[in-house]
Amino acid sequence: MKKNLLIISVIIIFAGAASYAVFAADQMRMTEIFIYSSDTAVSSAVNPAFTLYIGDNLSGITNPVKSLYFVASGVYTGNGTINFKIDSDGATTQTFTLPDVSTTPTPFELIYKDPSGKINPTSAGSYGYTLNVTPSGVTLYGLGIRMKETHKYAPPSCDDGDTANEKIKSTNSFIYSSDTAVSSAVNPAFTLYIGDNLSGITNPVKSLYFVASGVYTGNGTINFKIDSDGATTQTFTLPDVSTTPTPFELIYKDPSGKISPTSAGSYGYTLNVTPSGVTLYGLGIKLSESHRYKPPACGGVPYGDLISAVFDSGVADGAAYNSILWKGTIGTGNVKFQFATADNTGGPWTYYGSSCIGGSGDWFIASVADTPVELLCPAQFNNKQYYRYKIRICSASNCTDVGATSPIVEDVVVSWAP
Repeated sequence: MKKNLLIISVIIIFAGAASYAVFAADQMRMTEIFIYSSDTAVSSAVNPAFTLYIGDNLSGITNPVKSLYFVASGVYTGNGTINFKIDSDGATTQTFTLPDVSTTPTPFELIYKDPSGKINPTSAGSYGYTLNVTPSGVTLYGLGIRMKETHKYAPPSCDDGDTANEKIKSTNSFIYSSDTAVSSAVNPAFTLYIGDNLSGITNPVKSLYFVASGVYTGNGTINFKIDSDGATTQTFTLPDVSTTPTPFELIYKDPSGKISPTSAGSYGYTLNVTPSGVTLYGLGIKLSESHRYKPPACGGVPYGDLISAVFDSGVADGAAYNSILWKGTIGTGNVKFQFATADNTGGPWTYYGSSCIGGSGDWFIASVADTPVELLCPAQFNNKQYYRYKIRICSASNCTDVGATSPIVEDVVVSWAP
């Protein structure tokens, strides 16, 4: 006669839907993006278009953008001004007067902060603008411009957010440094590592450029390439400073977009730097990169495992084990079992699934609550007095991804016969 043994487990495992509250206060995020770089002398207006992307929740925050400015650098000659505007809006104008260096090329770094606060988004999204840069009476060599932005945002209920959103992250990496003079090619290898989930995001790398700085003498050029690929070439012409060592800072932005990963991982490259006619002292190079990504689910994990206590069938010469079922709700996930029997309470315990081979990949799949799953493998299970099970509760049906809601298992029922 068949007998059923009801095991009341009261298991509630939230493998994927758990969320952990963090900070009630607003948080701050800083991003840095490339705006413009010229490898030729600039003596007339340039008007680079750019996009500011914000992936954070700005709702309920008054004036979320707390700092936004542009850094323009290079070497100049002449006697005049540089005018900055956004979208040709006169209210955004700032004009910098530079001293006369008609005969002595001189480095410069200017910080342009729009006095009108034109760039002031109040919600997440992509915002397009044009930066108007107009030199007058001066010539700019190696002109490079980048933007730095810091905003306040309402944090999500867990550390990084939810997979339905996309965020942006900026990283800086060391590329090269020389404590001796450089007058011939150097080829530093480097690795870009991205650990975020980029799946489903179109062109996730939104800004990537190199900043090279130091002091130079001579009259010539500096050529940059990646992996000796001609399509990535940018050659900067520097003015003659044969008798006056002069600081420089150049922004190299590969015109071909060679470095454009679409998935997480480590990516190796070589930066080729070739000076010609100039000698570089204290050459240092760093990489600045910003990418969009999908944050993980709040506090989620793919699955949780539980091993039951040891149960006694009461049949001294061993029982025949027929089926196992569970009671509860499935959510978006899945439920799997492994089963083991033994002649005594100390085991040994070898867990088997439907393939009857055992091991970490062998499971009985129980995707539907209140539905018995036959315990195959009679040779492994039957004629043993004691039994136990291992249950895996998954938040997604494949037990690999993080799902929205995990199953709730309230009872486990094992059917056996003497």
